Amino acid sequence: MCIGGKDNYNQDAVYPFDSYMDDLKDSGCYYLPPEICKDIIITSGVSGVQTPLAIKKIRKKLNKEGAIEEDIPVFRIINRDVLSAYAGVLAESLVAAAEIGKGVEIIIGYPKALVIKVS
Repeated sequence: MCIGGKDNYNQDAVYPFDSYMDDLKDSGCYYLPPEICKDIIITSGVSGVQTPLAIKKIRKKLNKEGAIEEDIPVFRIINRDVLSAYAGVLAESLVAAAEIGKGVEIIIGYPKALVIKVS
């Protein structure tokens, strides 16, 4: 498209791609082994507690800023609002993984969506 003698097509095409690439560099697949899941449960003080109470306490820890980033460093790059939106699902996955001795896969995608599954 040419307006006023300037070719604006390149500007329109470059900027969305750059912002997309900035978001993509933070995406990826991260695996928490069973040992890490169990360590998070133990350090949170919920080992031996009933499952609903354990999920509630882990979710509170996930919502506290800076509390879970020591255990799961990938959460340093995730927006706080996104993390608190997925805190319940992540808490359930961590407790379930610790109970059955499996790990948790966390997939971060564009635009900052999380997919969490026990594997």
